[in-house]
Amino acid sequence: MRGIFAIFTAVLAVLYRRSVWNFTAQNKKGMGRLLMNSSMSEPAAEIGTLPMPVQRWLKKSGAAVSPAIKSVRLKQAGLMRLKPEQQKWMKAEAEQVITIDPPSFIWTVTMKMSPFIRVIGRDSFKEGKAQMLIKLAALVPITQVEDDAKTNESALQRFLMEMAWYPTAALLPYVTWKALDDTTAEAAMSYNGVKGSAVFHVDEQGELVKVVASRFKDNGAEAQRFPCVAEIKRHMKVDGVTVPEEIEITWLLEEGPFTWYKFKVHAMEFY
Repeated sequence: MRGIFAIFTAVLAVLYRRSVWNFTAQNKKGMGRLLMNSSMSEPAAEIGTLPMPVQRWLKKSGAAVSPAIKSVRLKQAGLMRLKPEQQKWMKAEAEQVITIDPPSFIWTVTMKMSPFIRVIGRDSFKEGKAQMLIKLAALVPITQVEDDAKTNESALQRFLMEMAWYPTAALLPYVTWKALDDTTAEAAMSYNGVKGSAVFHVDEQGELVKVVASRFKDNGAEAQRFPCVAEIKRHMKVDGVTVPEEIEITWLLEEGPFTWYKFKVHAMEFY
């Protein structure tokens, strides 16, 4: 019996390593294609025409005098929960590539559920279509969604919210702005039939403090939109541009706030 168990364990270990290798290879290839196909867009708006909170943010961050950002590559380390009732946080390591023209991203994550069990996942947005894949131990699919209308919308809104990392995109033609008050402005975007918006909160000194979007948390028939809040805890400079370094992501659900991801960016490059 012990011999059979040892063989079974060895086979699982081989399958796990092969699955992780294939998953990682696919991600690297996809990220490489995104970067290769990205292009540089000319700004369509003058800073002086934007709402005052956005003007303050672009000037304070240095984006107003920075060359246009074509694409971004970054790495994150943090803690994650999958459900509000989950007490134990999982350690997470993530990598992301974002292109500004066309608007797209690939985000990959590895979560440590226990010393022996890991969850791997990928979120992507390309040509207005989103894909989400989460696997337990790199073998068993937990979530697999592709080109679903609600997921597409939520992914586009994520792209808008993450404009905090590539603020020169605020001037591009696919983003339109509306002033809400002295410290908030709404960014709206329409791309390949998908529409979404996000509200940027900027303090009086011009520092971006949070971004909020009403997003679908799930994609089922009963799925509802809830406020998704990205609260910026700390900033850093990359090539002279101030961008978020530490962020907490919280869903404002009917039963109360659910903070599901707290992370720090520990490597970031502009292209």
